[in-house]
Amino acid sequence: MQPLALLCGSPRRFLLLICLGWLTPGSLARPTPLAQEYTIAYHNPDSEYYVAGVGFERFDDGTLLGVVPVIPRPAWNLERRATHSRTHIVSSRDGGRTWERLATLPYYSAVPWIHEGKLHLFVHKGGSDVRSRDVLLLRSEDRGRNWSPERLLFGGQFWNSHTAVWVRHQTLYYAMDDLALDPNRGLRLLAGDLSMDPMDHRAWRLSEPLAFPGLPAALVPAGRSGGTRLYSEPNVIEVQGKLRLLAGVNAEAQATAGLGAVIDVEDDGREMRLSFAQFHPAPGAQVKRAIIWDEVSQLYWATANLAVDSQEAFDWWEKARSAGTFVGGGGNDRRFLMLLYSVDGLNWIQAGCIAQAAQLSQSFMYARPVIDGDDLAILVRASISAPNQHDADFATFHRVKRFRQLALELVPQSATSERPTKPPGRIN
Repeated sequence: MQPLALLCGSPRRFLLLICLGWLTPGSLARPTPLAQEYTIAYHNPDSEYYVAGVGFERFDDGTLLGVVPVIPRPAWNLERRATHSRTHIVSSRDGGRTWERLATLPYYSAVPWIHEGKLHLFVHKGGSDVRSRDVLLLRSEDRGRNWSPERLLFGGQFWNSHTAVWVRHQTLYYAMDDLALDPNRGLRLLAGDLSMDPMDHRAWRLSEPLAFPGLPAALVPAGRSGGTRLYSEPNVIEVQGKLRLLAGVNAEAQATAGLGAVIDVEDDGREMRLSFAQFHPAPGAQVKRAIIWDEVSQLYWATANLAVDSQEAFDWWEKARSAGTFVGGGGNDRRFLMLLYSVDGLNWIQAGCIAQAAQLSQSFMYARPVIDGDDLAILVRASISAPNQHDADFATFHRVKRFRQLALELVPQSATSERPTKPPGRIN
């Protein structure tokens, strides 16, 4: 009782509030997620396939456009991914309450973006001998119902889900994993000149790959070796005029959670050069993060999954793996989808939990947010009744209302402003 009594001012006032009915057991409940309730944008009932990383965009009139890849589960992946992978296009005209299926396309992964009111789609094909192939571009003149023939931009073993796509000086930047640099992957940056027709392959440039530099021993648990150590799912951002990639890092099968890589970008208009800057703490970067920029708050906002026990101090993980309901290590926990914000893209503050799954077999993950007025509209890859937390069966839609009110003021007061007489919030 003592901490609650202190919040109420005194033990006597605490008891008085209870007697008056102003403080109830419900008001003492645990915090609730910001957007636990959801609508279903897509459901995949076929247990031999799963919902992969979703994409999400918003048109100026408020129409929401979702991209939902459904691909073969691991047991059927090699045999089917080149011919059976599908990307479903869904749309909502009522703020996410109801969803309409518009089209189905034969791709393994897809990333939407809008230019001059027209919907474009970066797509990657499933490969028979490799996970995914090539980066291609499609365009829709009617917001996703009908599509142009595909245009090959570059051949290779490229992949990403919908992370940050950045536009600067009429150049659009999209970052990808280069899976050809096996086993640790590399990074590539694609740049398109938007003063040209994006469907003209001559508008596009591709950087040379940046190989993973290796992890210092001090960044992984002592005695661990042989696990995955690689880049994953980079975002493109710009901070104070400096273009950067923020890549996730899968460190020793995600045993070191929340580690990212910062990549500096130089682009002279002809050639792009990527250079590794540093490893940096990055909440949720052991799994996918999606970063967006908000002009109103002048902040970056991100969705990410936070792990609770990445090095398996508890026995939950082995029990779930034995039951077949969890894949990977403790760092692959995808139950807690969080909302974060940042002024510099490197240091992040938690705004709250968007949605929480109850069981290790469940997840809310690989989200993609868009700004919808005062709200944040979010499309999420979700395991609700799926075989495990990775092989999702739903794409769910969530709405965080008045999201900007969740942010503290991160910019310090001007040096010319009057100093406060006491720190804000101080109790004398």
